[in-house]
Amino acid sequence: MENKLFIGSICLSELNEKAKQGHPAFSKAANGKIYVNVNLWFNEEPDQYDKIAQLQLSKPKDSQEKNVYIGNFGTPKKKEPEPIVVSDIPEDDDLPF
Repeated sequence: MENKLFIGSICLSELNEKAKQGHPAFSKAANGKIYVNVNLWFNEEPDQYDKIAQLQLSKPKDSQEKNVYIGNFGTPKKKEPEPIVVSDIPEDDDLPF
């Protein structure tokens, strides 16, 4: 896969809630830190929201846990500046010069 920048978001509230519920994706290491195992996959085509990748909590194959989606990612969008029209500019201003 070529190097590309992907932007997205992860729902921290969902992560905290699932960690407190003891979801199997969370584990405590010997160093005392808590880790979360995730699955990340890319779609062949962007979805209806232009997202191309999803992130979910991983779980054992035999687990009855529902899939928990915690994030999604897409490519940065370059927005074209909106052109202004003369009527957008105020006729008088409060500038002292």
